[in-house]
Amino acid sequence: MDIIDKHFIKLSKKRQLFVFVITIGFFFISLIAYAYKMINLVETFLIILIGILYGEIIKLSYRIENLEKKNK
Repeated sequence: MDIIDKHFIKLSKKRQLFVFVITIGFFFISLIAYAYKMINLVETFLIILIGILYGEIIKLSYRIENLEKKNK
C-alpha cells in the first residue's frame, strides 16, 4: 500500500486542502485540550484517531463520487 493515495493526488487542491484541514484540526484540538488538562493522554490519542478516520471517510466519499460520475 502506498503512503500517499494516488486517488487523493487526483483530487482538486480545494478538496485536498479540506481533508487536510479537517485531519489537522482534530490533531490541534486534542493537543490543546491535553495541554489545558481537559482530557488525558488516552482521550487525546482517541481524538487524533477519530480525526484520521474521519479524513479517510471523506476521501472515500470523494472517490465514490468520482466513480459514480464515471459510470453515468
